[in-house]
Amino acid sequence: MKIGLFGNTNNSMFAMAEAFQSLGHKVVLIVTSKELLNRPEAREPEFRSDYPHWVMDASDLEELDYFLLSPNLNPVLHRLACCDALVLNYVGPSLRPILDRPAIAFLTGSDLDYYANPSMVEARTAGWGKDYKESPDGQEHIRMLTKFIHRQRLGIQNAVAVRYFTRGSVPFGDRLLDELGVGQDRRFFRAAVDARVKPAPAPRNWPIRVFCATRLTWKLPIEPGRSSLDYKGSDIMIRGLGLFHRAFGTRLDIQLVRKGLHVEELKALIVEEGLADQVSWSDEMPLSEVWARMAESDIIIEQLSDSAIGGAGLDAMATGRPVIGNARSEMSEEEFGDAAPICQAKTPEEVSAQMRRLVFDPEERKRVGNAGRRYTEAHCNISQIAQMCVRYFEDSLSTKPPRVPVSFTSG
Repeated sequence: MKIGLFGNTNNSMFAMAEAFQSLGHKVVLIVTSKELLNRPEAREPEFRSDYPHWVMDASDLEELDYFLLSPNLNPVLHRLACCDALVLNYVGPSLRPILDRPAIAFLTGSDLDYYANPSMVEARTAGWGKDYKESPDGQEHIRMLTKFIHRQRLGIQNAVAVRYFTRGSVPFGDRLLDELGVGQDRRFFRAAVDARVKPAPAPRNWPIRVFCATRLTWKLPIEPGRSSLDYKGSDIMIRGLGLFHRAFGTRLDIQLVRKGLHVEELKALIVEEGLADQVSWSDEMPLSEVWARMAESDIIIEQLSDSAIGGAGLDAMATGRPVIGNARSEMSEEEFGDAAPICQAKTPEEVSAQMRRLVFDPEERKRVGNAGRRYTEAHCNISQIAQMCVRYFEDSLSTKPPRVPVSFTSG
């Protein structure tokens, strides 16, 4: 089988592509973002100079190209039309009605909450004047957005399966999927850890090194075009570390990455909490470097909001490091019957309490870290997720007639 993958949020599609290849399938991956986190070279430094033949860099395409179905999309559409089945991320579901292939909608946030949400039109036009909104140009723009949203929704609605967060974790997203008739029989959520992430011996740094690779996005309200999952509660982390430092007088080595919408605001909060001389900053780095930083750290802090533990937290667990975060235990318990061994915190006070638990007890750090590694080995195997996707495709292909080749033209 030849499987096309579109979009690459957090390099999830790149990892899936490799898993499909390990199962003997051919793949095509369409990379759509210039952000390092979403590009293969973030995981494989050798790809900095060139991509393998199965990866197509389409990051020069604009959002507007997808809204308009611009002729600029033709090379992408041709590559995907040569595939037997598709895994679609980002605006990829909007292409499914054109391509007419069995597809899995691999949703990671804004691809559902924003691009498949009719209120996107209101969000995009909120700053328009009344005259322009009612003008022919304004009305044409609104029709363009409406048609795109309809295609995105159709792509999700007609997918053979939809990967989205466990029901209850993102209620707004649940409502949208319910509107589209996507029931539990077609929904799944499996988080995955890259096979490259290996356990490392626990360091015993002093001061204790605390590392956070999660985006520093924490101010509300959430901006249009972003999902509630983008909110990470970074302020809770800093206030909690401030509480711990004031309570015990213990200095920390806090390592942060300049990534996210509210870096400058967080710097001001760090000064306010009296932690400025304990914080070191790094620019955004490839994932291979993130994994190395995790191995060198004693404690990892993930998201502390009502989001979900993301790739950074899972990678840290796979490295064998204790993770402080809002574990959303209902998600892992519903999916696996087994709560993730994350040091639960969603308030500054809980962050401080977990720091007290871990900072002064290296054996506890080691115990929690080892439990996290065992959890990821048992439940976050990407090969198992790829096998599940292949079964969805095989079931669909076995019950439907062969598809007529798709033709694309300019205009």
